[in-house]
Amino acid sequence: MPAATEAESRSPSPAPPPPIADTPGPRAQGLIRIYNQAVEATLKKCSTANFASCFPTAAEQAPEVLESLRSQVLNQLQRTWKLNFDEVMAKRNVVQLLNSLDQSIEDARLRKKRAEANGGPVETPVPPHTLPPAEIHLAHLMPFLETQAAEMNTRLADTQQANTQLLSTVTSQRAEIEALVHGLENVIRDLEMSAQMMGQEDVQSLSKEMREFEKEMKK
Repeated sequence: MPAATEAESRSPSPAPPPPIADTPGPRAQGLIRIYNQAVEATLKKCSTANFASCFPTAAEQAPEVLESLRSQVLNQLQRTWKLNFDEVMAKRNVVQLLNSLDQSIEDARLRKKRAEANGGPVETPVPPHTLPPAEIHLAHLMPFLETQAAEMNTRLADTQQANTQLLSTVTSQRAEIEALVHGLENVIRDLEMSAQMMGQEDVQSLSKEMREFEKEMKK
């Protein structure tokens, strides 16, 4: 009954977080848009006039070739930058991390709205950069410590259970040994009594034989 009461008094486990989408969310789309805008602005700086100013002789004698060369250079730069950008995005899981941030912010907004609707107090969040280093370090360390504590509690429970079983075995074996010792003591006591009784009978028989021998000698 106490175990059932304790189980009923526990609060239900929180629902698992929803899966994080792989498609770019608002912040991931914003990052990609900023990248595209930066690339476009950079490539626009390499206009036909600016490129020709770097190669005046070629621009005067073969402007078509120089323009073709400029197009090839810009296309190659654009492809290389895009490949590098996509590689970094995939290697660092940028889309998933930004989607997780969007999800956390949306969850915080929903909880704030529910708290305001229920009339509960809504605390102003503390900016992380204003926290002391010890609290930030502890916040990063707490998940690891909680995991280690759970593992240690599990090991401790297993060890206590093993010790309980070992104590029961030792107690049972000790009772068996005491029973055997008690039985041996009884056997030894019976043997000693038998030996004493046999010794008295032998002495009486020997005395009788001596008396008969003396009678025969006197004759």
